[in-house]
Amino acid sequence: MSSFTNDILDVAIVGFGPVGASLAALLGQRGRRVAVFDKSDQVYPLPRAFALDHEAMRTFQQIGIAGALAAHMTPYRPTLYQGCDGEPIQHFDMGPSPYPLGWAPSYTFNQPALEAALRQAVAALPSVQVHLGHEVTDVQEDDRSCAVLAVRAPQGEVTQVHARHVVACDGGASPTRKRLGLPLKSLDFDEPWIVVDMHVKESKLAQLPATNIQYCDPSRPCTYVVGPGTHRRWEFLLMPDEAEQREMPHDAIWKLLAPWLAPDEARIWRAAAYRFHAVVLEQWRKGPVLLAGDSAHQMPPFLAQGMCQGLRDAVNLAWKLDEVLEGRMPDSLLDSYGIERGPQVEEVTATVKRLGKIICERDPVRAAQRDHELRAQQGHQVKVQLRQSLLPRISRGLLDTGETPEGMPFPQPIVRLLGANAADAQMMDDLARPGFLLVLRDAPAAAHLQPWSGMLAALRAQVICIGNETGGGAIPPDVLALSEADGLLARWFEQHGCRAALVRPDHIVYGVAADAADAQALLQRACARLGVAFD
Repeated sequence: MSSFTNDILDVAIVGFGPVGASLAALLGQRGRRVAVFDKSDQVYPLPRAFALDHEAMRTFQQIGIAGALAAHMTPYRPTLYQGCDGEPIQHFDMGPSPYPLGWAPSYTFNQPALEAALRQAVAALPSVQVHLGHEVTDVQEDDRSCAVLAVRAPQGEVTQVHARHVVACDGGASPTRKRLGLPLKSLDFDEPWIVVDMHVKESKLAQLPATNIQYCDPSRPCTYVVGPGTHRRWEFLLMPDEAEQREMPHDAIWKLLAPWLAPDEARIWRAAAYRFHAVVLEQWRKGPVLLAGDSAHQMPPFLAQGMCQGLRDAVNLAWKLDEVLEGRMPDSLLDSYGIERGPQVEEVTATVKRLGKIICERDPVRAAQRDHELRAQQGHQVKVQLRQSLLPRISRGLLDTGETPEGMPFPQPIVRLLGANAADAQMMDDLARPGFLLVLRDAPAAAHLQPWSGMLAALRAQVICIGNETGGGAIPPDVLALSEADGLLARWFEQHGCRAALVRPDHIVYGVAADAADAQALLQRACARLGVAFD
């Protein structure tokens, strides 16, 4: 740590879990001088988070670890909600491909393998230093509007570290959040559950359900989820007499598992009692310090979004920190982080609470009424609902007008360079330059690009076009011309009635335009909103 003691870091990150590591990787790829501190000296070896969504996978694609994760994850199985009579009352699935973001909408995964891959990626970034076994014991703001961290090394020595910004990713108990006096707002959900991760013998796997099941049984609500390989997870609502136990004896756990497994058919990998609760920060930033991940919000696992929301924090924050640190955009850009993420997290949590209310009903009469009402709403034929349709877009903050499709993730089709062989097809993000994108339904004429050039340069935006219609002219050389394999983007533009989209560095749609003139006005508004000057 001595190389940083006399300098001011760009960013100090407290906590090296998936969110802190992802943020470190995203900032390190941008060349930012980052130090990460974690009081633990190794990866936690047992599973905790269990699901990833397509936005998370897009982030790992950007970091460069998607390939390394392939052996440690599997597409999320369909989920059936079973009512009191054991018959379905709800059915969630991912729908057919092509998937809008290039990845299946959900996966289950092995968290220790993910963390190992993230740490390997961070270790390859020369501008990022990681200090394991180092505990941040205090964070203060100094008279230069920087942060001063007190960091205790494993030998007990305390060193001061200065950073222009600090991001606390130090978990649900977040000592940083408590030191700053930032309270969590309760979102009114609190239920005791036990989560049991099992390695099941291969000879037994075929006898277990092939799909995920929410057992909405008032006598004992339970969740069953299929993980990669031999990993299966059960979650059980605890009864009042069990709720205060810190640990449940293994013989009691085997009694819970008895409908599915005998002790000689599997081994307990991890069993942990939790209170599933819902909380969120009201203030996501205090001076140079920002919070992310579990330190900023926690939610029940019924939509498998806990870690995914933390990764959204990292992606939202990384590009904004980079722009502010570079001096291209004002410090107030960072205020948009909480403005955007707070309401989005609360909307996700509201959906999770609605699902939790269905699952956790303990009264048999109300449970039977619940089953009847849910089936009646679907015409007494349980219909497939898309899991990804439950997730809200960003609805406020750095958006052009705030109307759909703004705030939505921009699609990632399979594409190839125009004129290249079909065998050369790739995901679009792998061909596009990181940063703002102006994506056009058709190739622009050079006359259209000339008035845009100053604004594109100010935003450092790349122009991408799909197709080769230029009114007879050649495609300008500074335009990335792509051909898509499945018409995903063409359908997206048609669905939203536009011919151009300005996409933020976090892949979120900033605004759309109907034609070239509209695109020029969109770029002008974006420059003004983001505080960047152009010629």
